[in-house]
Amino acid sequence: MPGSGKTSVGKELAAMLDYKHIDPDRLMEKKYACLLQVILDKSGEERFLKKEEDTAISATKGKNNLVISPGGSIIYCPKAMEYFQEISTIFYLRTPLAVIEKRLGNVPRGIVGLKGKTLGCLFTERVPLYEKWAEVSIDANYGAKKVASGILEKLRSNHGAQRF
Repeated sequence: MPGSGKTSVGKELAAMLDYKHIDPDRLMEKKYACLLQVILDKSGEERFLKKEEDTAISATKGKNNLVISPGGSIIYCPKAMEYFQEISTIFYLRTPLAVIEKRLGNVPRGIVGLKGKTLGCLFTERVPLYEKWAEVSIDANYGAKKVASGILEKLRSNHGAQRF
C-alpha cells in the first residue's frame, strides 16, 4: 500500500546489504519528467499499470544485488509479480490502515484504483493480493530501520547467510 514504507525500508535494507535500491515509481517520474499523479491522470489506470510493469521489469532485468521497492499497484500486474517471484523474495509490509492514512496525510500521489473509492476500500481490495504474492509478511508498523532489520533477519533465517 502507499504509505506502508516501501521506499524508506527499501533504502535502509539496501544500505544494510550494500545493495543498490531501485524504486520504479521514481524511475517513472524521472522518465516522464512529472509526478506519478500526472502520469496516472494522462495515461489512465490501464496504461499506467503497463508503464509501471515495464519500468519495474526493465530496471531490474539481468541485475543482481538489488532491493526493489515497486509501487503498491504493481500487485495488479501479474506478469511483474511472476517475474519478481522468480528473481527475488517478495515481502509484504503489513501496515495498519490507520498508520497508512496518517503517513499519507494530504500528500498528492498517484494511487491506482482509488478513483471512486476510499483508501479503506482500496486497502481491503489489495491486502489479499499482497498476501497471495508475498513469500514473507512482516509487521511494518515501526520505523524503517527496524523493519529493514526484521527483513534481513527473515532473509537470513529463511535462505541462509550465504545468499547475501
